[in-house]
Amino acid sequence: PGPARLARLPLARVKALVKADPDVSLASQEAVFVLARATELFVETIAKDAYVYAQQGKRKTLQRKDLDNAIEAIDEFAFLE
Repeated sequence: PGPARLARLPLARVKALVKADPDVSLASQEAVFVLARATELFVETIAKDAYVYAQQGKRKTLQRKDLDNAIEAIDEFAFLE
């Protein structure tokens, strides 16, 4: 299994987003894979933290306010404020 199977995000789409940045002239396949995997881990982490707030509200579905609560409460997400 190559890097494409280890990442759930489509690597072609990630590469297109990287190339959309005018400051980036070249991105290796390994760099694209690392960015995709880091993005997946970030989304997983913030979703798990937000789910705690959804459970406190006796819900199983995440809402925007759950993400907002996670961003406010967890120092690691301060850059999103």
